[in-house]
Amino acid sequence: MFTDKLNVMLYVNDVKESSLFWQSIGFVEKSAQEMEGTMVVEIAPTQTSPIAFTLYEKAFIEKMSPEIDVDSTPSVLFEVEEIDTLNKKMKELSIVTGEVQDMGDVKVFNFADLDGNYFAVSGK
Repeated sequence: MFTDKLNVMLYVNDVKESSLFWQSIGFVEKSAQEMEGTMVVEIAPTQTSPIAFTLYEKAFIEKMSPEIDVDSTPSVLFEVEEIDTLNKKMKELSIVTGEVQDMGDVKVFNFADLDGNYFAVSGK
């Protein structure tokens, strides 16, 4: 049976730098461990969140599972409470962001991580 926990694997060039990036926008590092000579880090919006990202180095995944396309990014839409505040914070951190678009009842924008992967944000 499935549980309500969801973990999305993100393949990045530098796990430590990627973890710091996500922490700079409000995520927390839930765990960090070494696995066969490489760091693996789990990050999430909160310590108790049932949804998390696990960061893996691309080179590690290419070595262990060469059939996986490490350059593909899942399409992820985050929901936030204060979208304008988050967009402003990201711009202050020099994170590549799109402009906030008003879509009627909600606003949306996108942003890129350190590896050029784009993610969407929705909120009010």
